[in-house]
Amino acid sequence: MDLSLRSISSLFPKSLFSKEVKSVLGVDIGTSSIKIVQLRRERGKVILETYGAIALGPYAGVEIGRATSLPAEKIAEALKDVIREANVTTTDAAISIPYSSSLVSIIKLPASVEKQLAQVVPIEARKYIPVPINEVLLDWFVVGGGKGNAAQDGKIEVLLVAIHNDTIAKFRAIGSDATLATAFFEIEVFSAVRASLDHGIAPVAVVDMGAATTKFYVVERGLIHESHIINHGAQDLTLAASRSLAITVAQAEERKRKFGLKEPSAAPQLVSSAPGQGGDLKKSLELSLTPLLAEISRTVSAYEQRANQTLGALVLTGGGATLKGLKEFAQQKIQTELRLADPFGKTQAPAFLEKILKEAGPEFSVAVGLALRRLQELG
Repeated sequence: MDLSLRSISSLFPKSLFSKEVKSVLGVDIGTSSIKIVQLRRERGKVILETYGAIALGPYAGVEIGRATSLPAEKIAEALKDVIREANVTTTDAAISIPYSSSLVSIIKLPASVEKQLAQVVPIEARKYIPVPINEVLLDWFVVGGGKGNAAQDGKIEVLLVAIHNDTIAKFRAIGSDATLATAFFEIEVFSAVRASLDHGIAPVAVVDMGAATTKFYVVERGLIHESHIINHGAQDLTLAASRSLAITVAQAEERKRKFGLKEPSAAPQLVSSAPGQGGDLKKSLELSLTPLLAEISRTVSAYEQRANQTLGALVLTGGGATLKGLKEFAQQKIQTELRLADPFGKTQAPAFLEKILKEAGPEFSVAVGLALRRLQELG
């Protein structure tokens, strides 16, 4: 088993369709849910075999949609449950590591040390990592100015990634307890980018809306150049709706998922007779989303001014991005073009599932990205 972040340079698989391989499983362990996707390659096509999600709230004794902090054995229990419910037939798996459990940073080094990075990076990393180097799994990748193309200041940019050994041990134990043969672990950002973007030159940002936080990644030429965490997530919308509408958190989560920012199309009387099912819910969600969208807009502006270039688009992914009407509302607040991630668009599935998969897609970006990389490795 390995983290093998060397594959950052191949976020967009070039050899997915080279030969037939067996089924593989992508496992995305988030704070509020686990998502799984099983793919196989057949006759040059990536086939979606099954997928599933399970809320972690009940395993922690809290409501569905709430962020949790569970021990490995409880997470493994939930993983085994969703594997069984989704009728998964393979044990060949790849598992995501939460962004919050890693350190990802861009460092600048003199171009003259490029051939000695194996010796130089661990020394330089001590300035960024608050624990002894021997307590983390360290990897790096040159993202700018490499191979003799140093910037004007004679520097190269290196993407530094560190994960604590205890984190790797925890996720290894989860996979083992669920009887999975885990081929590798990968920080969720790289998986999400692989599944959400097509290969392009213009810089694009991936906005990953999780339960507890929203992650913002700038991607250029397939490489992640910077990242930010915004401490506002999908569960904040639910909690605010619960308070403002005087309903339980469970009721607020259910209504948020059912209606989102869209009024009920039929039975107009619901708007007045059932608090939270119509305009009241919409107003609450809009009030909660406004500061998050303002922070995203500020992050975009700060990047564009600093980098002196314009972002081509913002791609929304994560469970929070499945909120009905989010894209339309957010587009009113953010000037940059918004798109919803469509990871299942890189797979083939029965036509009758197309609408469902498009709507659910953003939530499964990481799981799809993991499975795509595993197919690439086997190819």
